[in-house]
Amino acid sequence: MKNLANKTAAVTGAASGIGRMLAVNLADEGCNLAIADIDEAGLKETASLIGTRVNVSTHIVDVSKREEVVLFAEEASRYHGGVDIIINNAGVALGDFLETVPIEDFEWLMGINFWGVVHGTMAFLPHLRKRPEGHIVNISSINGIIPNPNNGPYCAAKFAVKGYTETL
Repeated sequence: MKNLANKTAAVTGAASGIGRMLAVNLADEGCNLAIADIDEAGLKETASLIGTRVNVSTHIVDVSKREEVVLFAEEASRYHGGVDIIINNAGVALGDFLETVPIEDFEWLMGINFWGVVHGTMAFLPHLRKRPEGHIVNISSINGIIPNPNNGPYCAAKFAVKGYTETL
């Protein structure tokens, strides 16, 4: 996709960091946005940085919950008349060794960093197939290529994202 003007991108994890800057940069290219995060205040701040240059819809979404992501995809598509790009960016970090991390913390991280990508991909895929140039962007990390023993759960999730995306 060479021209982003008048396209619509859905971006998860858009309340801060990479997601926020992706949204701002896409808006600079004339791309309409459906931005999502669990941080409502941060999401509003991102929307205010974008202003009225493009159409922006905000969505409070926990990407670890499939039903919330499915609703996000439906609402974004309805509001914008379709979605051309999904950027599965939402992510969290957890520094711990695989042998010492509490299993609940590991499940929490995998729910966001891996299952959030799967939920986003599957929820938006039917909408993207209706567009002439649908695109899926799944954010991983160098830790999805090179492991770090102090960051076991994060590395495991990012390796999973890489494998899922390459298989897709």
